[in-house]
Amino acid sequence: MRRLKQALGRHLPLKIRILPPKPLPPAAYHVVRDQYHSTGLLEYLLNEDNEDSYRILGVTGADLYIPIFTFVFGEAQLQGKAAVISFFRPAGAGLGRVSRPILIQRLTKLGLHELGHTFGLGHCRQPGCLMGFAENLEKLDDKDMELCPYCRILLEDYFRNNLSS
Repeated sequence: MRRLKQALGRHLPLKIRILPPKPLPPAAYHVVRDQYHSTGLLEYLLNEDNEDSYRILGVTGADLYIPIFTFVFGEAQLQGKAAVISFFRPAGAGLGRVSRPILIQRLTKLGLHELGHTFGLGHCRQPGCLMGFAENLEKLDDKDMELCPYCRILLEDYFRNNLSS
C-alpha cells in the first residue's frame, strides 16, 4: 500500500493517506460467481465515515464483477467520491504471480484510471491513454502511465475549477 500511495502521489496533486483495512461487506458477495459486486463495494465505501476525504480509493484482493462483465479490475463513480480497484487479477489470479514492480505499475494505472472517473473523465479512445478501457491484462499493460493531451487538459480544468477555492 505504501508503494501504491507513493506512485499515486507522483501523479495526483492531492494528499493521500492510507486508512486501516476493513472487512468486505457480505451483502456485496455473490456466492455463485464467487466474486464481489464492485458497485456494492462503492456503496459501502460511501456509507463509511469518510466525510473528511476528498476521494476514496478502496483497494481489495477480492475478485470484482458487475453484472454485464465476467470481471472488472475496478469501478468508480463518474464525478463522484468513491472508486475501488482489485489486485486479484493484476497479481496473477491463478496465472502465476507477477513481480512486485509489475503489480505496482498495474495498480497505479488502475487507481489513476478509476480516480480519473471521479474527476469526470470518461473512457478515452486515444491509443495508450490511461483513461482507455482495458478488458484484460494485456490491454492494461499496454496503456501508458499518462493521460493523452485531451484528457490531461480536462483533468487540469477540473482541478483548476474545483480546487482553487
